[in-house]
Formats: sequence, structure tokens, C-alpha cells
Amino acid sequence: MLTHCPACATTFRVTPEQLKARAGKVRCGKCQAVFNALDSLAEGSPELGTAPLPPSISEGTTENADSSIDLLLEPVTAAEAPPIEALALPDTATPEAVRDSGMAAGLIAARETTEIPGYNKWAEGAFTAPVSGSAPTARPVWPSVLAALLLLMALGGQIAHHYRAELAVTTPALRPLLESVCEALDCEIPLPRHVELVSIEASDLQVDPAQGGALTLSATLKNRAAYAQAWPLLEITLTDVQDNAVLRRVLQPGEYLPAKADPTLFPPNGEVAVRLWLETKEVTAAGYRLYVFYP
Repeated sequence: MLTHCPACATTFRVTPEQLKARAGKVRCGKCQAVFNALDSLAEGSPELGTAPLPPSISEGTTENADSSIDLLLEPVTAAEAPPIEALALPDTATPEAVRDSGMAAGLIAARETTEIPGYNKWAEGAFTAPVSGSAPTARPVWPSVLAALLLLMALGGQIAHHYRAELAVTTPALRPLLESVCEALDCEIPLPRHVELVSIEASDLQVDPAQGGALTLSATLKNRAAYAQAWPLLEITLTDVQDNAVLRRVLQPGEYLPAKADPTLFPPNGEVAVRLWLETKEVTAAGYRLYVFYP
């Protein structure tokens, strides 16, 4: 069998054993190019096919440049080479015919992919055909933007509703708008309830003989905020000599506010004096605790 180098077109004589050694890969003895002898394989004339190899043809020498290609071919001499026409395949020759010729010569084992991982000459190009079908169209962005804006507006509305009292106090210009919105939503704007800005300035608990021995509680409450607040609740606890609670009561604003105080709001920076009489029958109190808080 004959093959030729695709780089320099030099013709070489090869045997099935030589091609099986490296799956058909050889090195040109003239230009040192590495090629696959099966790609340009052709059957020689009957005389050439049966004649022994001449001494001038080397069966292979090891090349350090590429350890996977150790078959170096030497060109066929002019006396050994048949005419160029003898090397040509018929006009009707196809790649399948070349493949069948190699298979008939016993070269099928030389195409094992274990020698050349991932390469198969006969399947080359089978997976590179273009995929038919149109490219996916881009989706419009505006629906996502609109949904995000609606969510932001809903979140802003919830925050404004939750802190409507603080907004009405800190930004008086927004109060008319907040009132109109609350009227539409059937809600109200409550007064702020910042207990940390409400303090007990003074307090005292005494026995009042004029009231039949009842306890008299006196205290002064102050709103230290610069804005009006809701009235807090007042909790009084009577304790014994060991500071254990013996009596506790929570008073609503209507129960401790004096008659002259505005029951609707605690004025900004305002003070109110509280005076209460507590009946403690069968209870002996040695002390008391007084707290203000919002429910």
C-alpha cells in the first residue's frame, strides 16, 4: 500500500503492521511533517503489493520530539514507485471507499480511540453542524420595573401608615395629607407615645387623718417632648417593710387627671399635678412605687 505526505507530496510505501502501530500516524522522512497515512492511503500495483520492502525503507525510528509518533517513513525511490497515475483513486472514490479499503487490509484495530483520545476521523464534523432554529427573543424589561415600583410604593405606604403619628408631629406640613388619607381608610392619627419623654418630677405618699386615715398620693408628671403626647397610664404599688408588693393598681388618665387638665392630650413641655386618695383597709403599707407607661 502507498501513501503520500500532504505537506511535500512525497510518496511512501507502508504495510498494515506499520499503520497499526500508531493508529496510522507517521512522520515524513523528508519534511518531518506528522500526518495520518490512512487519509491518503491508496493500493499499489499488484507487483508493488507483493514485492518485499527494499532495504532503503526504514520500519520506524524513535523521535524524541513526539513520543507518540515513532514511525518515520522514507520516500519510495524512483525505481520502486509506480507512475503517479497508479496512485490515484478512481474519480468515483469516496471517503467511505478509502475507509473500506483500510478495513479490508486489517487496519480496523488501528482506529481504536484509546491511542488517540477523543479523535475519530470518520465521525469528524458529525457534531459540528449548525443547530437550526431561531435565537430566543429578549424579554421586555418594563414589566419587572413596573412591578418593582408598585412594591416600593406599597412598602412606603405601609411605613407611612405605621409611623403616621411621628410623621404628623415631625413634619406638620404632611398632617393634612395624612388626615385625608386616614379619613379615606377609616383610620385616625394617634398622638405619639414616647414614654422615655414622660417623667415623674416628684411624688409623695402620706396618711391623711382628714380622710379617715386614707393614703394621699401626690405626684407631678411632665411631658419633656416638644410636641403633644397621649396621656400615660399610672401604676402605683404599695409595699411592706421588706419591699414586697401588697397592693397594686393601674390608673387610667381619667382617674388621676385633675378637672382642669385637657383629657385629650398631654401638652408639649407641660406639667400636671396629680393628687389621689387611696383606701387601704386591712393593708399596712410601708412604702410605694410609682410608674408611668403606655399600653
